[in-house]
Amino acid sequence: MSITSSSNIKMWIIFLLNSWLLCSLTNVSYGQKVIIDSLQNILKNTKSDSVRSDINEQIAYQYLYYKPDSSKIYIERSLELAKKINSQAAIAKAHNRMGTYNVVTSQYTDAILEFQKSLQYYKKSTDLNGLSTTYGNLGALDFYLKDYDAALENFHKSIKLLDTAKHTSQYTKEIINLGAVHREKKNLDSAYYYAKRSIAYSKKLVDKRMLSVANYNMGTAQFLLNQPEEALKSLNASLEQKNVPLQFKLLATCYKAQVLNSLGKYNEAENLLEGLEEQILSLNDHYLTLVFYESKEVIYQSLNQYAKALTYSQRYKTLNKTVHNEEQTNIFQNIKAKYAQEERAYENELLRNESEIQSLQIERQKHAIYAVGIILVLLLVIIIILYRLYKFKAQNNQVLKDNQKRLNASNSDLAAINRQKDNLFSIVAHDVKSPLAAILNSINLLHEDHKNLNEEETALVYSELQKQTSDLFYLIENVLVWAKSQMNGFKFSFSKLNTDKFIREALQVEMIFINRKNIKVVNNINKEETINTDSQVLRVLLRNLINNAVKFTPVDGTITFSTNYNKDNYHIDITDTGIGISEDKIKKVLVDQERYTLKGTADEPGNGIGLILCQEIASKIGGHIEARSEMGKGSTFTLVIPTHMHGE
Repeated sequence: MSITSSSNIKMWIIFLLNSWLLCSLTNVSYGQKVIIDSLQNILKNTKSDSVRSDINEQIAYQYLYYKPDSSKIYIERSLELAKKINSQAAIAKAHNRMGTYNVVTSQYTDAILEFQKSLQYYKKSTDLNGLSTTYGNLGALDFYLKDYDAALENFHKSIKLLDTAKHTSQYTKEIINLGAVHREKKNLDSAYYYAKRSIAYSKKLVDKRMLSVANYNMGTAQFLLNQPEEALKSLNASLEQKNVPLQFKLLATCYKAQVLNSLGKYNEAENLLEGLEEQILSLNDHYLTLVFYESKEVIYQSLNQYAKALTYSQRYKTLNKTVHNEEQTNIFQNIKAKYAQEERAYENELLRNESEIQSLQIERQKHAIYAVGIILVLLLVIIIILYRLYKFKAQNNQVLKDNQKRLNASNSDLAAINRQKDNLFSIVAHDVKSPLAAILNSINLLHEDHKNLNEEETALVYSELQKQTSDLFYLIENVLVWAKSQMNGFKFSFSKLNTDKFIREALQVEMIFINRKNIKVVNNINKEETINTDSQVLRVLLRNLINNAVKFTPVDGTITFSTNYNKDNYHIDITDTGIGISEDKIKKVLVDQERYTLKGTADEPGNGIGLILCQEIASKIGGHIEARSEMGKGSTFTLVIPTHMHGE
């Protein structure tokens, strides 16, 4: 059994996340009683309910790990006082602490509910640091539930809300979190990058336990990258730190033993684990025990002591089966609770902000009116066809029998139309909702806090609002052009178009983002060159391809435009010096027509449907989109159109 096996990697990463990533899951020390006594004296001598709520929450934090039941009592007192004074921030803080208590006591369903409550109250109080902390906690639980994409999303949300200069410790922790998630997703280069970055930040902190975790992450990343000697140095640096929690220290020791074993130091590896079994079992920590069993098995195999190796292998399998079953139950319960809570919160928000939601609905209707109209037309067509088929059958069964093939063809067309309708509705419901929500949040921020924002902050919000609106416009335009292309009998309007002019128009829309990244644009297209095609289709295709190039090109990069054609096809090449895309991802999007999203070099979001819709739109005029790329060096996306449409 190898340490690099998928199930084993998950076990020790989950343990690390569960022990270290939540913001309050680290501090158990001898000095806690002194701190508690001091806080209780303050509590006795104050009459302010606001202060009393805060002190109760602090005492709960100190009790959390060595007397969890006592911690819960103080959390409940803090929450009661917070509700009494109706402090949104204090209520949010108490729910957040109750969530960490539920994590410590393995009540993951309740933990998610508490974090969701905390999230809603923090949003009302505009406490960005508290909101960041809660997103970090939710990310850690998403990781535990193996929803790694959701974990990355929550960790990135947490980082965006942080003032790095004021909250360096929390920022460092989230960087560590990102490294661990990327390691689990097998993005080892990213895991190494975040480990290196977190070490640099951890060295600036007074509390060096974070540095211990950062060095641990670096050691595991190096080991998985087949750098055992460097991994050993990093793990030793991790274990040298003081006041490291016992479970983490034992886990690091087990992993160090496996690194020594990989270096051929079998006896040294065996001696390192000697006498630890009883201590590890007494902690009743399944994940730590699994890593220990695995380490013993690997070492005994190297020492050719196969009987002992088999014993630990069997123990591992038995315990792993138990853990797996428990995890599946937790995953089901927590996901169900999470979405139920989000739905309830959303319904409550609708009731409390009815007038605002009505305004939002009006804005949505303005942006989605064409898409909704198409859906209604399709539904009406289906109803009419079904009604006529029904009358036709009632009037003349014999005719229906003679024309069975025709009816089958009609049914097939109806099914295709219905699938198109469902697909379009899914896109509108899912992908229009998110950017609209983002736009609403930006507008609310300007409405509620415009007096507190300086010019730079206001400009930043306006810039973000412009990007969100632009993204939504492109999405709706893509959907509308795609929808028209799906309509039976729809004819495109072909005319002779100047290629250079259309590219410059598309570039003008993206110029603010091109300037922001200082991207160099090289246009090698003849200004007199023309192409005979549909103007709306060409505009949509070029906008999407140029938008992708800008999104994935780094600062000071270059985007180059060129064309060529032969007797069969006309080519428009858009080449960037961006991050590149792998062959399997190109096939997934352009051939298999599956959604794939990746954030840009400036953390720009994507909806994953632009290239899919463009490929289908291009096919309607007899063309297609090709791509070739080299990771880390850039990509070339080529719009191919038959030359019989090319204006000579």
